[in-house]
Amino acid sequence: MKILVVNPVVGDQWTEQDRAYLQGVVDPGTEVEVVGLTKGPRSIETFYDEAHAAPDILRVIREKEGEVSAIVVNCFADPAVDAAREITDKPVLGPASTSMSIALHLGAKFSVISILPNTAACVEQQAVKLGLERRLASAIGIDVPVLELEKDPAKTVEAIVRAACTAVERDGAEVIILGCTGMATLAAEVRKKLDVPVIEPAATTVKVAEALVKLGLHHHRGRSYLSPSFDKIVGYDWL
Repeated sequence: MKILVVNPVVGDQWTEQDRAYLQGVVDPGTEVEVVGLTKGPRSIETFYDEAHAAPDILRVIREKEGEVSAIVVNCFADPAVDAAREITDKPVLGPASTSMSIALHLGAKFSVISILPNTAACVEQQAVKLGLERRLASAIGIDVPVLELEKDPAKTVEAIVRAACTAVERDGAEVIILGCTGMATLAAEVRKKLDVPVIEPAATTVKVAEALVKLGLHHHRGRSYLSPSFDKIVGYDWL
């Protein structure tokens, strides 16, 4: 089994780090391939960033889907996940929807600790889309951009833990979700400082993708996800 992880950003600064990390969470016999974009944003923090990432995400998936068993779009915005499900029958997962689904098994309410303040509002919209707004205790942005998360890891961990404690004590969260896959390397330290389950979305999503393949499950195409008309899209040399 091979799982394709699409890093929806330009640059290879995280490719090998992410591959090594995610390879460590899958079962023996499962291979993780991590691929970044050649066109698009350096990080995703706004709807504008997400829109510019989408075409190259779809290009990578179109080119690679015949070689893999499942696909993960490795960003908590779940960019282009719905569109990707229209171009392949392979399971396509996004970290936000997957992590929120898993959180339902661990507590009555969950909170998402995200990056910038605006991303908290995005999380609330995602919860509404998934029908989980009553299970979302809160969404809190720590005001640290994606590209600065690892510049001072101790400071970032402190900010995440502080926000998580607020979510638990003030908002009643029983589960904490890290609202950015760029927080993956910090998850272990965060868990040491909290008494509630902490979901790291990248690893969680890859493991769920692996499970879906082993169970022979994938999304249905024909109602929500239609087969697209490739010939009506112009200007893209990979179509």
